[in-house]
Amino acid sequence: MKFSMSTANITPDEPVFMNGFGARTHASVGVLDPLYMKAALMVAGEALLLVTIDALGSDRSFTVGIKDALQARFGLTHAQVMINFSHTHHSVFLTGTDVSLRRGGYSMGQSGWMDDERAIDYTRDEAYFVFVRDQLLRMVETCFAGLEEGELQVGRSSSDFAVSRRRPVGGGRVAWQPYPEAEIDRDLFVLRLIDRAGNTKGILFNYGCHTTAMGASNYLLSGDFAGFAAARLEQACPGATAMYLQGCAGELKPLHSAEKDRFVPCDPEQTKRAGEYLADDVLTLLRQGLFAPALGKFQSQLHDPFLYTERTPAAVYERLAANPELGAFHRAAARRLLQSIANGTARERLPYYIGVWRLGEETTIVALEGEVSTQYSLLIKRLFGNGRLIVLGYTNGVFCYVPTRSILEEGGYEAESNYFFDLRGPFVPEIEDIITGRLAQALLLPPEGV
Repeated sequence: MKFSMSTANITPDEPVFMNGFGARTHASVGVLDPLYMKAALMVAGEALLLVTIDALGSDRSFTVGIKDALQARFGLTHAQVMINFSHTHHSVFLTGTDVSLRRGGYSMGQSGWMDDERAIDYTRDEAYFVFVRDQLLRMVETCFAGLEEGELQVGRSSSDFAVSRRRPVGGGRVAWQPYPEAEIDRDLFVLRLIDRAGNTKGILFNYGCHTTAMGASNYLLSGDFAGFAAARLEQACPGATAMYLQGCAGELKPLHSAEKDRFVPCDPEQTKRAGEYLADDVLTLLRQGLFAPALGKFQSQLHDPFLYTERTPAAVYERLAANPELGAFHRAAARRLLQSIANGTARERLPYYIGVWRLGEETTIVALEGEVSTQYSLLIKRLFGNGRLIVLGYTNGVFCYVPTRSILEEGGYEAESNYFFDLRGPFVPEIEDIITGRLAQALLLPPEGV
């Protein structure tokens, strides 16, 4: 196989209103550590492009715009490109220039949370999209020009870095508290790219955890623990590019931010140490050398089923919009959804990307759009796994939370935050069947034409 890698600093050069915490009230005030976009191009029969971006996520206006540009320039199909977001809450949410594919509700240029979608100006977001798109096109051009012979190796370990934030409190309900007893996906996968001389050139490490070691009080742009982990790995392995691949982390937070029955924000130094803790787990795996080559040709698939929501009465959101105990973010989101219900544009179904990459004969990457529960990762590995199945969340877009049937039954933040995202109601319980059913089709049936 052949591979190449590239990195670009995409830190905004002016203050931006960061996304990720509804409690924020003003724009960023500086930079703690740079925000990066990184690319790994791998070719074994088929070319695959993996892109990581230090951002909260994106809508389809961004994702489709980026993929269309890559296809037009390099012939890469949408299935051959995966865009994984670190989900750092100290960056921005990305949109593109296609208004019809925009999620809405936020702009990096806003000064506070807006009640009316029509009042939001996306000029800065569209300019940033063009900047990121053009940077990536240059990066990929460099990658194609610099392809070298090498090998892709796969290693698997585990880490105790993350903890669930859904503690059962009786009556089938949950509280936002550390719950270390929860069953979560603790897999730590590393894809290592080595050249013909045996030098490590790429460290693609996958683990699922919300990048929220720091909290809403931080107004410095940052990659949070993921950025510090990658920096630590690149320092320890000179000449290598480290890429964090966000897993299924919908309800997971860093254990470093857990204190008895609550979560507390880490300061920058504590966040740096948290990132280095995760990096040390990766370095331990690298030193152990328990890696197997990914042999055979690559194959890619991209599926796009619909997920459906309940039809919650508008009166529910009227009460939320008028509730003085809720913060400005929550009330503004409820008002925007009421506007959408009134004009008939509230979303009752959502297209949902499911990407599948076969990296040779034994290794598979399943990439799911959105803020996916760790329960999906566990379920998918139980149903389809062979010990070398990697499940990513936050890939090819981050529209909303993607709960399981049990989470919908229990309620809580991940199940009930639909109105943040202009969804008419919570997802129907059959969401789990739709996702696993489509994966069964992708993973168990032969590809079309075979």
